[in-house]
Amino acid sequence: MEKLEEILARNLNPSQYQAVTTIQGPLLVVAGAGTGKTRVIEYRVLYMVEQGIKPESILLLTFTRRAAREMLWRASRHNRLCQRVNGGTFHSFGFSVITQFAHILGYKRPLSFLDEADSEELLGRLASRLGLKDKETRMPSKSTLRAVMSASFNRRESIEEVLLKEYPHFLEWADDLERLKEEYVKYKIEHNLLDYDDLLLYLKVLLEEEKVRERLSERYKFIMVDEYQDTNRIQAEIVYLLGQDHRNVMAVGDDAQSIYGFRGARFENMFEFLDVFPEAKVIRLEENYRSTQPILDLANSVIGSARRKYTKVLRAQRPGGGKPALLVFKDSESEASWIAQKVKELWDEGLPLDRIAVLFRSMYIARPLELALSKLAIPYRTYGGLRFTETAHVKDLLAHLRILANPLDELAWYRALMLIEGVGSKTAERIISGIGTSGDWMNALAGYESLGRAGEGIRRLKEALSEARRTRSFPESVSILIDYYRPILEAKYDDYPRRWGDIEALRHIAGAYRSVEDFLLDLVVLESPERSLERREDLPLDTKPLVLSTIHSAKGLEWDAVFIMGVADGHIPISYSHLSEEELEEERRLLYVAITRAKRELYLTMSHQGTRGGISTFLKLSRFLDRPEVLKCLDVPRRPLYNFQPERRPKELLMARILREGRDEG
Repeated sequence: MEKLEEILARNLNPSQYQAVTTIQGPLLVVAGAGTGKTRVIEYRVLYMVEQGIKPESILLLTFTRRAAREMLWRASRHNRLCQRVNGGTFHSFGFSVITQFAHILGYKRPLSFLDEADSEELLGRLASRLGLKDKETRMPSKSTLRAVMSASFNRRESIEEVLLKEYPHFLEWADDLERLKEEYVKYKIEHNLLDYDDLLLYLKVLLEEEKVRERLSERYKFIMVDEYQDTNRIQAEIVYLLGQDHRNVMAVGDDAQSIYGFRGARFENMFEFLDVFPEAKVIRLEENYRSTQPILDLANSVIGSARRKYTKVLRAQRPGGGKPALLVFKDSESEASWIAQKVKELWDEGLPLDRIAVLFRSMYIARPLELALSKLAIPYRTYGGLRFTETAHVKDLLAHLRILANPLDELAWYRALMLIEGVGSKTAERIISGIGTSGDWMNALAGYESLGRAGEGIRRLKEALSEARRTRSFPESVSILIDYYRPILEAKYDDYPRRWGDIEALRHIAGAYRSVEDFLLDLVVLESPERSLERREDLPLDTKPLVLSTIHSAKGLEWDAVFIMGVADGHIPISYSHLSEEELEEERRLLYVAITRAKRELYLTMSHQGTRGGISTFLKLSRFLDRPEVLKCLDVPRRPLYNFQPERRPKELLMARILREGRDEG
């Protein structure tokens, strides 16, 4: 059997080896992107077990059970004793400890656990008991109540602070929701209930009990924490308490990849580790096994301007590679069309689609690209959000456009009418029946304008459709219907500010069309990836689609070729006027994460022309890129690609395809 030293020498570089073999005392491993942190944890577990440390005394805390299982499985290939190491998430560890020491908290066994649906239902019931639903102003939905409570607990913020950041339109509810929060905690304690957030809160409470902490410290003498930059304040305090007595704590993370502040993750935890454990050793992993050096030069340059950081310089172990390209277009349609054509080119050259990704800050940025890809019959899958035409708010608006195209479209009428307050299914069916009988929707709607509280909404719908039909400009018709729909959007969806980007994207896409028929016909081809693959008889059955992903959802993943779309101020950093300095720094780290997903090829794209509220705006290059030391790392064309013309699919071919699909389904 191969000796341990030979295994370590063959699989680890000097920095990794140092991290693996340093097992006594606190240790902070600053692991740059693609530098093999998983390998460090794998071989460190093996090294400790081989040194005679009992595997049951080792605790590995991760953010997913899968990550813990994978690292321990890898270690167990060399020594089966590694399977006995305790590995899991903070929450699963919390549940095991709380179950054991429930009596100290005053809980009785067995404990009952509330899932998200249970928590929402309980909050709704308690809100009713407090009389909150009797108020004239609209109360946040049950799911929003749960999200607000969870953010308040995890980020240690008041309800008012959470509302101000994420739901400012509900700020007047701050005092009432603080009362609801107190009732929620009280009810759970009185009825022996725990929710997801309680698993961390009560674990910390128990660790603050000296007897409990001593017993756990005796049991778990070596603590390892993965993705430490993603821990929140409570999780960091749990780590400190677990290691307070024996000090054998290793935290692995990358401050440059801390991008989940909105979930409560604290970038500062990476630095405060040294305040709690001043004797800690710091080891930097800088040898990158993923990307080429030109890609890393850009990443190093972008993060080099960060206000606070652990300085590290990523060095490539992968040879070759050209500079990442920066491409500037006149508008988002030209940008999307170029990306779609380039993806097709790479695919035609033999690069599988699933080894290509298009990344972006927010889903709405990719909406024109979805259309461009569908026109070229390129199958794709989205991570971080629904496909454009699958979102409820886009479906709402498209229903009104479908009515313009075909006033006898009963499904479109039903969706549009059911959005009106006071209109139920029976009333909607009667109106639709009247339209079908007379063929005159104007008169059919007019007959219901005096129908109680629904009458005013029906009148507004009639006027909006009438005005949209009269105008000769299709983009103007869309704007009229958007103006009509906006109050409905705000009343229906608590998170309407997040959904508004999709509506603006639809407005912008519509600007390139002259008729509602052409617009709707193009949207018809936005089908699911599985569906689009089924239709491609020329493709192998196991073909995997292209990936479209928000940057947040792409963390931890990698692709041979990566496109970062929308690298303009207003997209990244996002256009929130109230961004704090720390939030702005997180946007910089977000771009760094996107760059370091690329292995061989990287393209950054933007368009100058944008829209906000229907008004054209001029977008500038992201401030994170518009610096001399960064621009020199990019291949920048002399002139913007203003005149890029996408390949347009003849309408006759598209019609033939639609008709053929209709026969297939029959």
